[in-house]
Amino acid sequence: MSARHPVPRPAASDATPPSEAPPSRAPSRRAVLAVSAATALVPAAGSVLSAAPALADPTVSGGETRVVDIALADVPLVEADRAVARELTEQPATMVGVTWPADSDAPEVQVQGLSLEGEWSPWIPLETAEDPETGEAAAGTEAGWTGEISALRIRAELDGEDVTESLVAHVITTSAAPADEETPQLTGPDATITQEEQSSSMSTMSTMSTTAAKNPATPRLGSGAPSFVSRATWGADESSVRATSSADRLKAVVIHHTAGTNSYTASQSAQLVRGIQAYHVGTLGWSDIGYNILVDKYGQVFEGRGGGLHRNIVGAHAYGFNTGSFGISVLGDYSSTTLPSAGRRAIAQIAGWKLLSTFQPAVTAKASWTPGTGTRFPAGQTVSLPRIMGHRDVNYTECPGLNLYRQFGTIRTEAQSASDSGWTKHLRAFESAGGSAVLGTVVKSAHSTGPYNATVLTEGLVIDQGGGASAYVCPTATSWQSSWGRPAGKPYQDGDRVVQAFSYGMSALNGRYRRFAPTKFEDVPPGRAYYFDINDLVDAGVVHGYGGTTYRPEELTRRDHMVVFIYRALGSPAFTPPSTSPFSDVPTSHSFYKEVCWAAAKRISIGFTDGTFRPAETIRRGAVASLLYHAAGSPPASPADAAQFSDVAATSGYATAIGWLAKTGISRGYSDGTFRPLNRVPRDQMAAFLWRWTRVI
Repeated sequence: MSARHPVPRPAASDATPPSEAPPSRAPSRRAVLAVSAATALVPAAGSVLSAAPALADPTVSGGETRVVDIALADVPLVEADRAVARELTEQPATMVGVTWPADSDAPEVQVQGLSLEGEWSPWIPLETAEDPETGEAAAGTEAGWTGEISALRIRAELDGEDVTESLVAHVITTSAAPADEETPQLTGPDATITQEEQSSSMSTMSTMSTTAAKNPATPRLGSGAPSFVSRATWGADESSVRATSSADRLKAVVIHHTAGTNSYTASQSAQLVRGIQAYHVGTLGWSDIGYNILVDKYGQVFEGRGGGLHRNIVGAHAYGFNTGSFGISVLGDYSSTTLPSAGRRAIAQIAGWKLLSTFQPAVTAKASWTPGTGTRFPAGQTVSLPRIMGHRDVNYTECPGLNLYRQFGTIRTEAQSASDSGWTKHLRAFESAGGSAVLGTVVKSAHSTGPYNATVLTEGLVIDQGGGASAYVCPTATSWQSSWGRPAGKPYQDGDRVVQAFSYGMSALNGRYRRFAPTKFEDVPPGRAYYFDINDLVDAGVVHGYGGTTYRPEELTRRDHMVVFIYRALGSPAFTPPSTSPFSDVPTSHSFYKEVCWAAAKRISIGFTDGTFRPAETIRRGAVASLLYHAAGSPPASPADAAQFSDVAATSGYATAIGWLAKTGISRGYSDGTFRPLNRVPRDQMAAFLWRWTRVI
């Protein structure tokens, strides 16, 4: 990810929040499958890490990845190619990374492997990793691919002096998984790939439907999406990763190379990816593999960091630019080698798709950024950068290698061609509805969910079911799920919240709080007045409805029922009713005798002057106000608070209670400025009164 020879940079600052904060760098050890590996980059300065022995069993199989940490101070020095190096004899490996004390400058590190045929490889430079916590060079290298070797040499110099004594080697051994041995379906095999390489490589370039079945984190993507190797297929270790985050907008694609040797076969590419993930998570302490996508020289595309390729997952690949960018890294070193056309076309295709699917069809356009400290730009300065750019364009690094960087003109042209010929059904619907000014930016690009193909934006949705696509304004879009169905109406203001009807329920947005309530009753469809109040009251166990299918919202509320609902809303407090009824028309055998007596004992309702309660009589709005006011403990209130209602006189017996309801927002009255205290209360209005009352008290 970073430069073999780091470019000079200004002093670092911690003023910019990290895009990926690794855990504490205190010494610790963790298991990476069968063999332990350090979670910390290096031990604290001055401490010694004991050497790990060579693997007793040099064979790993079934897609296994092992990491062994070896303090080079315990490894003998040898002379190799007129320089000193540490030689790890009888040490099998396929990849290696190196770390050093956090307070040391980055040395120049090279490794050399002894092939199974007994030949030492050329010296392979290891690039310094970039710490996503600070933006500075990390206290370690990236993991470089060596191929299958039986022994290893490591040399490291700083200012011309050997510094291997302070280094820790992280020796990685990967193995082929059963899937790695199948025949590949390459996106664009290059003429330079031999028939032998093609016949020995893996069948992991699956279609979107196959990918979705194997990895639920990545649903089937929209039409026109490139084929890729899912995390499940290449063998990601999901048990080792931590949660990733996503952004509300994608602005650019950033291209990298992983460095290391380019001597790998198509069937070994999945091993490289597994090794990189083990090193990024187990040794560097990152949440997951740093890149969103990895591409090999044969054109195979591997899903990188988890969370779904349809989302704008924040990676750990370009400090200061991780949020809002999509990181693509090519397996290998392209400082002096040109990437074969198969790999180049794969980059262009995936970049063109990602930009088009986030409704940015002009690939060659630019985007604005305002980075913090630690990048190539002054903190706080707004800069305009290409939508397809290299790691070296934003950070102090030579990545992705000069020769690959020189191919960017062709990559951008091919990416634009892929975008121009891509799937645009959702883009057309988006543009017809007013574009980003109305619907916002893409949060989840087109993907299959339930019966729909959907694009989710910050302020809207684009949905189709195999036919034409429709765009909808939707303030709760980022929480939308296929179980909601399509929007069935426009959003509208309901008190202090914005609500919207869907096929199978209603959504609400109150500040930053978003929710969805599925339809419970056939006679309370989405969009009906007091929908949320009814549903919430039922969820709270205060009201139960009829037969589980109807609520009867227009049925008038009885007096005894109103008392029962208040009693339940207060948590059904303990109460022993008297043996003699306080009301002549409420016998001890009455279904709600306990609740009616409780209301009388608490002076919530004392009945009528003739000694009756009249339980079956339908209740009026003024009486509901009185019950709720007294059940709340008769809080301080004034008849003057009811002055907003033209039909509530200050001398009315209900004025104080009605005024309290108005002051607390429990009742808003009617649009003509009346309260209508003598109107009888249907069950839907009762639900609104009672649910708002519970929120107040």
